[in-house]
Amino acid sequence: MINTSYKTNIYRTKTVALLLVCLMFSVSIYAQDVQNTFIPQPESVVYASGGFKLDENTKVFIPKKFSKALAPMVSSTLTSDTGLSLTVNAGRTSASKNVIVFEKVKNASIEAEGYVLEVNASKITVKATDYAGLFNGFQTLRQAIPAGSNGSTAIPSLIITDNPRFHWRGVLFDVSRHFQTKAFILKQLDVLASYKINKFHWHLTDDQGWRIEIKKYPNLTQKGAWRADRTGIAWWSREHATADEPKTVGGFYTQEDIKEVIAYAAARNIEVIPEIDVPGHSKALVASYPELFCFDGETDANFELATGGKAPDNAVCAGKETTYAFLEDVIKEVAELFPSKYIHIGGDECNKTNWKKCPHCQKVMTDYNLADEEELQSHFIQKVNKIVTAQNKLMIGWDEILSGKGAKGATIMAWRRGRHTPELQAPREGYPTIMTSYLHSYISRVQGPTFMEPEGPNSVLPLSVVYNHEPIPAELTAKEASRVLGNQTCLWAEFTPTEEHFEYMLYPRTLASAEVSWSDPKVKNWERFQNALKSDHFKRLERDNVNYANSMFTVYPAFAIDQLNTEAIVFLKTETVGFSIYYTLDGSDPTINAIKYEGDFKTKPKTLLKAGLFNEAGELLGEITEIRLK
Repeated sequence: MINTSYKTNIYRTKTVALLLVCLMFSVSIYAQDVQNTFIPQPESVVYASGGFKLDENTKVFIPKKFSKALAPMVSSTLTSDTGLSLTVNAGRTSASKNVIVFEKVKNASIEAEGYVLEVNASKITVKATDYAGLFNGFQTLRQAIPAGSNGSTAIPSLIITDNPRFHWRGVLFDVSRHFQTKAFILKQLDVLASYKINKFHWHLTDDQGWRIEIKKYPNLTQKGAWRADRTGIAWWSREHATADEPKTVGGFYTQEDIKEVIAYAAARNIEVIPEIDVPGHSKALVASYPELFCFDGETDANFELATGGKAPDNAVCAGKETTYAFLEDVIKEVAELFPSKYIHIGGDECNKTNWKKCPHCQKVMTDYNLADEEELQSHFIQKVNKIVTAQNKLMIGWDEILSGKGAKGATIMAWRRGRHTPELQAPREGYPTIMTSYLHSYISRVQGPTFMEPEGPNSVLPLSVVYNHEPIPAELTAKEASRVLGNQTCLWAEFTPTEEHFEYMLYPRTLASAEVSWSDPKVKNWERFQNALKSDHFKRLERDNVNYANSMFTVYPAFAIDQLNTEAIVFLKTETVGFSIYYTLDGSDPTINAIKYEGDFKTKPKTLLKAGLFNEAGELLGEITEIRLK
């Protein structure tokens, strides 16, 4: 047997490739290509000789307890992946040949969501202690089926044992800045689930749109879901809307839409966590119900949704009791709608300028002996926390809710880094903590050289940085580290107006985050991951009509002009391993017959540099980098 776990890394050697050719005679068509391309990387993968022939006669058996949810998905997914229409049965089987059997077992070595997958010539077995484990084992089985299969196909014999590192493996979708349809959300849930993402954080409200139907307050969607059109104007340069402008950009989810998404996600082992962002980021809320604003009567405030950029006057009043009564009504409807034990209430980036002038806020500060507006925010958060807990839910907030007197009992999403260190503060103060580092997990940042990427922040978050992130800080003790629930990547949507662009930002960085969240750091390997994407997973995304970025193969240029010697000093770099950079200085596109980059070099200023990344076969892997050295 051939062990491809991290302890041996045998799968990377040419010797094993040759041995597999000899051993795997029954699947010899795949022998020369057998390698560990699973994402996320399992604990252990052991290949053996032979393989299982999947064909139209293969039967599938699923425990009755799980068949209602799992059987339709297994059937439709296998048909989509392979073109085969297999018979899926509920219950056990005595058959021992040409079957795929899902088994619920009692096994102390298999943790919640973990599984054992075994493939041999006669049968395929997926074993787990719970529904989530059977589902995850099936996703790994799908990756064992060669990409591009159409009809009968051979699956290499193997044994995989696997357990998750974290039980919070999340992705945030911001649908407030740019609304995304229900159909699009369902499509993404399929992709996320296939990589064992199990938390869908749905950022449903913000300054640019309120996206969830609240039956008691219809104006939240009648007005709060629609804004003036500023398409084609840079996000941070958009003028505020006026009251008489048509409001044509937006959309919202009915409660029936949301129920459908929740059910669809649950069948795919994904928990949907709603976010209602208060007290800041609430322009859509304040525009819909101006009585929630600090000042009554005449005011210079603009009660229109933000069209983009900054949104002044976007905080609800922390001093009016009517604010809390309103939020209690909203949270009750949200709690009834979402089965998740969590409700996210935001709490981030609250502009407290109006609170400093508001008589209602100042009176509360005096009545409760609050030192400053930071403690007033704590007062607000604590009152909201009581509303949430009264609905038998747990409150999540961004790490700003740690300020002032904090919010005991809450769960913290630690996003800030540098001057603020919530990744240390939150677990040290006893808070359950989800790591959402903006330096490593905010995939709204571009993923290649800024001048080559679609519009976005002037900040780069390459795939390799997402992949190499370690969520648990070394400074934490073992007890403190045990409070880290997991890891999450966040896609803020200022710059993703289309479905294609949204997917482009999601993939493949979400796949990297999935491996960070699932796999033991000891089994991770950047070179293996990049090769798995190139050889296998990009094909799978293409098969499923998912747009993705090829930015990992971009050449990053850097240069300095030496005015003393009238020279340009050039440095080229790529985040990938094992490929070569070729470049030209005469305006022609580079090939492997161009100049091979061996190290920094000098040339004339104002020269047009073109560079590309190539494999050994001479294939250009990404886009050609083109820049004038001036």
